[in-house]
Amino acid sequence: MRATLLSLLAVALAAVGAASAGQDAPSAAILAALNAQRIANGIPGHVRENAGWSEKCARHIAYMGQTGTFAHSEDPASPAYSAAGNWAGENSVLAMGSSWPAGGPFATAPIHLIQLMSPELRQVGVEASSNYVCVTTWPGYAASGGKRTTVVIVPGNGATGVPYAETANELPLVPGDVVGLLRGTRTGFNIMVYAEHVRDPWHLHITAATLTGPSGPVALRTVDRTTPTVGPYLPPGSGFLIPVSPLAPGTTYRATVAFGGGQAQRTWHFTTTTR
Repeated sequence: MRATLLSLLAVALAAVGAASAGQDAPSAAILAALNAQRIANGIPGHVRENAGWSEKCARHIAYMGQTGTFAHSEDPASPAYSAAGNWAGENSVLAMGSSWPAGGPFATAPIHLIQLMSPELRQVGVEASSNYVCVTTWPGYAASGGKRTTVVIVPGNGATGVPYAETANELPLVPGDVVGLLRGTRTGFNIMVYAEHVRDPWHLHITAATLTGPSGPVALRTVDRTTPTVGPYLPPGSGFLIPVSPLAPGTTYRATVAFGGGQAQRTWHFTTTTR
């Protein structure tokens, strides 16, 4: 059942567009930056490169360059088509552009980023060339060996320098689109939460969430695997807490989240950047 769901979700990702991307960079540098970002948030930073998958990403980037298209699926009728490249496209997050935004090519693409930060991500294919970035996600997921229910969060507990505002920009939609915070809305940072070692993580629901600052409670919207339209793009057991408005700069906030009627829960704090 798990394998079937993964396959369906990989196909669903073919509809996902990209964030603003970056200039060419060695795959090792991209992977190192990803692992450093994970470690900074208390997530294991041992994601390794699968060279075979990286080659498939390179094939897909070559296809996009030769055809002038930007998409996850390849047209089998095209002379540039390859089964390897098509596989990479349908199992990856993609980005394109001519300059790197602060924080990397997926910094303002929450649906892309939540896949890369998943604690279940073990290995990736990665390639950056011709102003395209391709990083595989779904095939590299594997549940950890532990049995204790835990909640992993981004930003991590005690994190500092967290962006106090975010304007999500990715295709075909941003998480806020389905909870009244349409594309172009400036919100607080899209907080990522992951429940590990829980029953049925593919249909897990966030049942309670709060965010509190010095001035009191902050209005939130939540998105999870059960949310129509967005849910199928999210890793198992994951979701977002989206502050409706930008947070205050240089301020410490206390957050709580509960999944599945208390099946998994966590309280933590983080501090926003000063500017």
